[in-house]
Amino acid sequence: MAKSEVQRCMDWLFQQQNEMESGNFGRGRQGVLEALAAQKTKASDIRNFRSNVDKALATDKLQEDSKRELDGNYNSVSVLSNKRQYCLETVADIASMEELVQNLSCEFDSRALHLVSSADANKQKGSNTTQSNESLARASQTCVQAVRSNWAWLFQVMQCAEVHLRNAAAYHEFFHEVEEAEYWMDTTLSRIHLSFDRTKLQGDKTDAVAIQGEIKDVLAAFLQWQTKIDYLFERAKQVVPVPQRTRPLKEPRPVIALTDYSTSEISFIEGDALTLVDNSDRNKWKVRNNAGQEAVVPAVIILIPSPLGEAMDAAIRLRLQLLSLWTGSVKRLGYQLIAFMLLVFRDWNEEEVALLQQLSLQDKEELLRVLKYIESTLQQHWHEYGDFHELQERILRLRMIIEEAPEGSQSNEKFLQTVVVQVKTLEDLLKKYQDFWAFWETYKTIVELIKQPEFLLVCDKWEQLRYITTAHFVKFWDTSLDVADGDITKQTASLALHETPKDEMISSEVTIAEEHQETSTETVSTSIDEEEHTFIITGVLDPRDSQRVLNLQEAIMLGVVDQAKGFYCNPLTGERKPMADAMSEGRILMDFVSKKKIREEKQSYGLITIKITRETRPYTITGVVDPVTEEKLSVTDAAHSGLLDTHNSTYRMESGEKISIQDAIHSGLVLVEYHEDPNAKPEVETKTYAVHGVVDQRKRSKVSFSDAVRDGLLDRDTGEYVNNLTHQKVGVQEAIMRGFIKARIVADPSKLEIDPRNKIVVEKTESAKRKFQRGMQAIKNV
Repeated sequence: MAKSEVQRCMDWLFQQQNEMESGNFGRGRQGVLEALAAQKTKASDIRNFRSNVDKALATDKLQEDSKRELDGNYNSVSVLSNKRQYCLETVADIASMEELVQNLSCEFDSRALHLVSSADANKQKGSNTTQSNESLARASQTCVQAVRSNWAWLFQVMQCAEVHLRNAAAYHEFFHEVEEAEYWMDTTLSRIHLSFDRTKLQGDKTDAVAIQGEIKDVLAAFLQWQTKIDYLFERAKQVVPVPQRTRPLKEPRPVIALTDYSTSEISFIEGDALTLVDNSDRNKWKVRNNAGQEAVVPAVIILIPSPLGEAMDAAIRLRLQLLSLWTGSVKRLGYQLIAFMLLVFRDWNEEEVALLQQLSLQDKEELLRVLKYIESTLQQHWHEYGDFHELQERILRLRMIIEEAPEGSQSNEKFLQTVVVQVKTLEDLLKKYQDFWAFWETYKTIVELIKQPEFLLVCDKWEQLRYITTAHFVKFWDTSLDVADGDITKQTASLALHETPKDEMISSEVTIAEEHQETSTETVSTSIDEEEHTFIITGVLDPRDSQRVLNLQEAIMLGVVDQAKGFYCNPLTGERKPMADAMSEGRILMDFVSKKKIREEKQSYGLITIKITRETRPYTITGVVDPVTEEKLSVTDAAHSGLLDTHNSTYRMESGEKISIQDAIHSGLVLVEYHEDPNAKPEVETKTYAVHGVVDQRKRSKVSFSDAVRDGLLDRDTGEYVNNLTHQKVGVQEAIMRGFIKARIVADPSKLEIDPRNKIVVEKTESAKRKFQRGMQAIKNV
């Protein structure tokens, strides 16, 4: 029974919604009034229907989802009803002016009838004289011409009134469309990514297809709105300042004549540029022509030309609003893309690592190319984003897995489909995102080229994206200061800004942001404190006369302070120096006001450097040591017994574990004789990793580098990772691959001032691959 009642309520609401959506607004005064009356009746019915909805909602058997759906549908219909009634009332106000036009038309008819009736009553019946009166005839002809001329003048005045009618219509239509566009653009585009939930991502191809589709749909939506906003922007240039026709002007302004006009006081022709002197009387304005003549003329024949500042402000505000929403969309899509990549570049287990290392050389090269493309593309804009740092670490692990793989392995086709194809999909996905970014950046450039008089979009950091008034930034433009002092302490100075500017454009209040960076050699920690210091500039020493003290305004006017570039200058010699130096030398006099810490950031990390020396000397294998008996075997006997695998270039240990021949050579298990080559030099490759975390298996948490060294999780001599549960040791590169060591490659370690106690250097010696092949050739010849 309850379900039936709910269903009846839903059906009635859907019917009302369809009727309102398909109903017209009428045209003309009578049609609009009929539509408005019908809507008021419908609105009353909808309000009265609330009791039926409440009755259905009060049913205990009704599920919560059904209750929310019914209540939501009623609210939607109610809002639609209110919106439609408001629109109809607005249209009714427009249509009501039809009565004014109708009254004017009736007045024309009445006046014409009255004029004809008056003429009949005073008609000349002739003259008692037999001779014609020539003066009377000429007067009659002149009267006919005057009647025609003044009716023609009324036609011209009506045409002028039509111009004002069109301008008034364009003015109202523009601002009405701006209001609707502003509301719906914010409503639709601000909710465009609400469906994104990173917890629902699986990291598979379905997610990639969904993200690609989302980028395509979102881009189409923004391009549609861009077309709409650009259209309104062009229309804004044509909107005339209608409000200025109804409000007295504070000062004269140029106007245009819509028709010819001539009296004994003034004369001008259509299109002449005039000066509006006084418009306090709405019907008659005082104007001045180019000859200096001034007179009161009908206001209807004068046009105040476009543009209207408020219209341009509204159009630019829409552009900034679209840019703001588009910027947010670029960020959210970037977050979504990186979240998806983190699932693709997961922490690989040992079995997956083995499969990855079995990829063919061609597939490995392709994967490395895509990895480089992904990292370099995102690095430009996302280097400060925490999840991107995690993505970099995972990309590093995968790159190490691929680069450290033994040669000659066969490709696993099944895993090729699950990994290589996934990574290739990421490349296509990233290209779609780049296209989206390119459209956004193009629009951003267009908007930034417009000089906006009232609003600014501030986006120095994405999380600070906001609107502020121009008044808030005027002082920054006029007297900005940028000061840098030394490498450790960074000082950034800018004038303190106020929401409302003071009378003087130049202020002596200065806010200086100081950033201190300290490095502790014991804990290998970096502490960055950012403080905001506020000073009052009390005076500036005149460099031409060190005894004379100028105020800041005088210093700027005399060229002693270059506010645009932040220099202290000597106007006579042309010598100039940064404001920081002038402050430190006491040439800029300041009083300290306040200090406030605005940011504190601490980091702890260490460095692990791996030096790999590759021998390039050719050699010949002369013997193989049996790991059990420690007897020296010939190459042929070792190959027959399975100690030496000539196909895979491996040596079998006593435990059955296989190691590479080069490792066996370094361990003395494979004996070789190096060929003399005076030009051969070892190749040294160095990789440095900045370690910011090490996994503590016992605590199941991440600890700092220094704590890991202290607790024995990292072997200082070998750099190996030590599992504190199993006491198993894992090499540095393998530990990074398996996620035990959280690290990123450092391009230039010399820029990091790290205490030697917090550095670990691991040296390895390998033989180059081309020399391995020579060694294998020697084996085959034995």
